[in-house]
Parts: sequence; structure tokens; C-alpha cells
Amino acid sequence: MRSLKLLAALFIVTLTQWPAAITWSAPTAQSDACAEVYTVQADDWLSKIADKFLGDVLAYPAIFEATNQQHAVDSTFALIENADMIEVGWQLCIPTGSQAETLLAKTAAPAELEPADLTVFAAASLTESFTEIGQQFQAAHPGVTVTFNFAGSQQLAQQLGQGAPADVFASANNTQMGVAIEAGRVISGTQQTFVRNRLTVVYPADNPASLSQLQDLAKPNLRLIMAAAEVPVGRYSLEFLDKSAQDPAFGDAFKEQVLGNVVSYEPDVKVVLTKIALGEGDAGIVYTSDVTPEVAGQLGQIEIPDELNTIASYPIAVVNNSKYPAQAAAFVAYILSPAAQEVLARYGFISTITTK
Repeated sequence: MRSLKLLAALFIVTLTQWPAAITWSAPTAQSDACAEVYTVQADDWLSKIADKFLGDVLAYPAIFEATNQQHAVDSTFALIENADMIEVGWQLCIPTGSQAETLLAKTAAPAELEPADLTVFAAASLTESFTEIGQQFQAAHPGVTVTFNFAGSQQLAQQLGQGAPADVFASANNTQMGVAIEAGRVISGTQQTFVRNRLTVVYPADNPASLSQLQDLAKPNLRLIMAAAEVPVGRYSLEFLDKSAQDPAFGDAFKEQVLGNVVSYEPDVKVVLTKIALGEGDAGIVYTSDVTPEVAGQLGQIEIPDELNTIASYPIAVVNNSKYPAQAAAFVAYILSPAAQEVLARYGFISTITTK
């Protein structure tokens, strides 16, 4: 039977924060049946299993605990003595959500993190939310400081490819995370989608171009500001124009007319937002999360309907050669936690987990 190594940098904190996930005491019989019995496949990673069943990196220990408890009454279930490894063909007991919460509560005793100076590369659209989350993380882990490098995801991926030191990478799309993977800075399979986002059209509060609908982006002499095509929001903006051009309500010439109005292509979404807020353009395309309370009074918005929009997925991962892999993994786990997801939702992002 072939062994599967399942522990990567992202999972270090999960397994160190819950010691019971590594060495279990004698299991007790579990009266409730498993929500599902899963047989380990040849290409399984813990991330795949957790995403399929519980959707939470912190649920791995619950899967291990439930499986071991079920083993006590049914030997066809695996006995997981080493959480670094599972075997093809093993039967895992997947608990219900309520069972998982109970099991996690028994083992959720976070270990103290050693002091570290973490460097987090994060997409510019995450500036406000990650700044607040970073402060929360530091308060929860005295001695660990977090320094952010906010920029366009393409710039960050390029810097990683050139060897820039970093511990965590949070990208605004999978393409730039793929660039980091190809450069050997992120291990493929360790990235996790932690939040989603959507596009909106913004214009200065005084609305100099008298915009009222999306079709107005094709008005002659409109000054439109967009992010460059290599920037995630720029790529998503082009996808919006492609979809619009196929809609009879816009017409075949819509994309060409809109692009003819572009007066500048910017290196990240925050530059687009700032220029529109300052009145240096008549309209721009940004993420809904960029319209924070601090700038909302300076802007108007035109919503882009779902059928024309692109729901952007944001992946996060520990950088392969991080100086502080355990602390970096702890930060990633925190980003996936309900506390951080609440902050992200408050800033207009779409949470990837269900919070109570």
C-alpha cells in the first residue's frame, strides 16, 4: 500500500495547535454514525478532503478524531497514529458539522507561537481588511509582527519569482498564484481560496459624465480609467466587456467603444480608485470591496449584474522558503477563521465559509 505524504507548510499550525491530531489517547466509542464514510484515493490531499466535506482547514483534526473513535467500534476504519500520513484505501469517518464542532472544541488549545517577523505579500485590494486582520493576529500572538507588502498581484508574483523574501502570498486571482508556483515559491496544492470579490463601476460623486447605466461607459469622450490587463481586476474588467458585447442590450461595438475611452491603465486597483475619487477620470472599474467607508462619500456606483460580472477567487499560501513556516501557517489559518472572515465580509468581500 502506497503512503501519501500530506503535511505541507500550510498544515503545520493545524497539526501543532491540536496535539491530539498527532498522537491520540485511547479512543472512546462513538455512538453517532459518520455523516459519510470516505475511502482515501491515490491523489488525496488533506485540503481536498476537508474542502469536500467540511470546507475548513481547521477541520482536519475533527476528521482524524472521528475516524479514530469509529475505529474503536469498527476496525474497518483507519487508526491514524501519524497525522503526517494516510494510506490509499483507508476508510475515514467524516463527522457532521455539529460533531466536528464538538471534536474541535476538545482539541482546540492553540500553542504559543515563537516570535517572528512575518512578511505578507497581499493584493492591493486587501489593504484595509488585511491591515485590520494583521492587528488582530498580532494581538492574539504577542511577539509575532506582520509587515504587509500591498501591490498588484502580478507585481507581487514577479517579486517572488525574483527571490524577494516573503512568508505568505495572498493573490487576487489564481493566475498569479500559478506564477508563484511555477517559480517554486509556493508548493502546488497548498493554496487555499479564502475569499471572493466582484466588480463595480465607480465615478466621482459629482458625476461629471452624467452616468446612469453601464451602457454610458461607451459615451464619446468619456474618460475611463482601468487597471492594466496583467492586473487581476484589469483582466476581470475585460471579461466584463467581452460578456457585455454578447448582450443585445449593449451591442457588438460596446467593448471597442469603451476601450477607446480608456485614458490610462494603472498598475493596481487602488490607483484606479484614487484617481476616480480625485476626479481625474469620469469612471473606473474596481472591486466592490474597494469602496470602503472612507471613500464612499466621494464616489457613485453602477452595479454590474451577475451575468456580466466575474466573481474573483482569492487564493492564499505559505511561501515555500519562509523563514517562519509555522507562524506563516498560523496566519493563513487565521485568515480562514470566522473572525478574519467577518472582517473581510465587512469590507465588502464574499466570505468562503459559513459563519454564525
